[in-house]
Amino acid sequence: MRHFLLICLLLTLCLGVRALAQRPGAADSLLRLLSTAKEDENKVLLLIRIGQAFENADLEKSKSYYRQARNLGHKIRYLLTEVKFISNYTFALNMQGRFDSSLFWNLKGIEAAKKLNDGEHLAKAFFNTGTSYQYLADYRSAVNYYQQGLALFEKLNKEAYMAQANDILQVLYTAMKQYDKARNYGKKAVAQFRNLNDPKLLAYALSNLGVVYGNSNQKDSSLIYHLQAEKIARSIGDQVLLATIDLNIADVYLWKKRFEEAKTYFDSALQLARKNQISESECAALRGLSYYFMYTGVTEKSLGLAREALACSEQHRLVSEKVLILEQLASLAYLYKDSWKAATYKTESKALRDSLLNEEILRTTINTEKRFELSKKNAQLALQRVSIQRKNLFNWLLLGGLLSLMMMGLLGYRNYSHRKKMQEQRIKELEIEKQLLATQSLLRGQEEERSRIAKDLHDGLGGLLSGVKLQLGAMKGNLILTEEDGLAFNRVLINLEDSIGEMRRVAHNMMPEALLKFGLQQAVRDYSDGLSRGQNFTIQCAFLGMEQRLDNTTEVVIYRIVQELINNAVKHSGASAIFVQLMRHDEAHLNITVEDDGQGFDPKAIKEHSAGLRNITSRVKYLNGKMDIRSEPGTGTSVFIECEINAHG
Repeated sequence: MRHFLLICLLLTLCLGVRALAQRPGAADSLLRLLSTAKEDENKVLLLIRIGQAFENADLEKSKSYYRQARNLGHKIRYLLTEVKFISNYTFALNMQGRFDSSLFWNLKGIEAAKKLNDGEHLAKAFFNTGTSYQYLADYRSAVNYYQQGLALFEKLNKEAYMAQANDILQVLYTAMKQYDKARNYGKKAVAQFRNLNDPKLLAYALSNLGVVYGNSNQKDSSLIYHLQAEKIARSIGDQVLLATIDLNIADVYLWKKRFEEAKTYFDSALQLARKNQISESECAALRGLSYYFMYTGVTEKSLGLAREALACSEQHRLVSEKVLILEQLASLAYLYKDSWKAATYKTESKALRDSLLNEEILRTTINTEKRFELSKKNAQLALQRVSIQRKNLFNWLLLGGLLSLMMMGLLGYRNYSHRKKMQEQRIKELEIEKQLLATQSLLRGQEEERSRIAKDLHDGLGGLLSGVKLQLGAMKGNLILTEEDGLAFNRVLINLEDSIGEMRRVAHNMMPEALLKFGLQQAVRDYSDGLSRGQNFTIQCAFLGMEQRLDNTTEVVIYRIVQELINNAVKHSGASAIFVQLMRHDEAHLNITVEDDGQGFDPKAIKEHSAGLRNITSRVKYLNGKMDIRSEPGTGTSVFIECEINAHG
């Protein structure tokens, strides 16, 4: 099982844009736009698209446009310049086989993405760096960077990227022969591609998972996944994909000695490979058919196909495939009892295999040396940065010394000005405190006088009038009156009753009994209910955190504020609904909200002339509060007050 379908999207993660940019004639149309483009972010993106358009024709020209985009982006300080330049520039470097340079830039791309503090760009940079290591056959480093990118995409819930990363990690762990890890990542990729409803990438993941099971000698499971992949590939008509899947299925059937089924799939793979010019699949299919005829006893046919496969591998320089074909030819030579030729094929096969192994060891050594050199360069750069920082520090200290000499002459004047301003500020604060004390004294005096008058009215005048009413009621029973005089006497009693009620209402408004006995919440509710009873408007009250009572003075001041606001709404707004809310959100602060759906007004025009608003403002200042009035003609009115409730306890 060695036919992988690696989703090597290069993970620049912008292939959709490339597909559009690389249409025939795209470069010419984009160049025409470039001549009139302004030097802004759009021109940077246009230069990148032009570079993408040249990738299939002239990679050096493509890279030159990417460099122009980078220069312009830095000039106009476009934040995404570096990450966009690097992701596209490394794509071109990879196509040129310059994987070392690609790795150098992709590592810079990670640093650029970190400066942006953008998780998605950083995840893409990790993926691109992993791809560079993958091309350099440094699978462990590739896995490390892919896993870092995958973790970020999981955090961002980017399922499409997560699925691709899981499939790539499946292939990389298979290459490192860590099949348990490869299987876990493969199953995740399959589940995610199913959820994304992406049949093509699902077929890739299924076939790769089949390879993992095959390499683990679990051939039945391997065949199940390959057949699922085949069904999808045929349904979407992807012949390139199907050629590799058919090879994998044929390999399984050959291992299971189901030779006729194996031949059917090798024939299909060979036909698709030749039709789509897939040289590696063509050689593998010829080699597979050679094995089929060898196992079924048709050795001449097997030998002819093996030689054809050898010619194919040599023509297309497929060294790994040539090693396998030479081993097949050696087996056939033994069948023909030609031990000398068999030994020749074995020797050549071993030499090629050793050269591949040496190349891998050399590549690993070079990668290790490059990592060491990179670490060494980074250390040198760090030392240079420290040296530059020290020089800069010395320059700044020198400049600071010169500036300090200049500043010393200004310090005396500055200190004098500052003290003067502080004194002026203190005078203003004392004046404000004086005004506030005067306001507090005035409000306390008003409330005390209101309380005294309310008590006198209720207990004094109220009692006298009630006594008069009782005496007149008693006299009525002892008098003989005409019908007309009786009616007049009754009217006097009714008027007296109304006078007593009005006197009590005035006394209650001056100092509500409910406020003193039951607190602010009950007093506001009673006032609102009494005011709206029998009227064509409603008053809705809401109280939050008001279970604990405040001190008497604070409750009285807040009650007067709410009373005045409700009266203003009733008298001037023409509202059908009034909403009152008192909310205590901690021990020290209380919010008052009064809203209505009336005709509204211009607050700037009213404030200067409204005695009611001036009274409210003075009480709000008494509570160290702030008031916000929002209203426009025809839109209703909203008054919000935030005040302190423990400043005067």
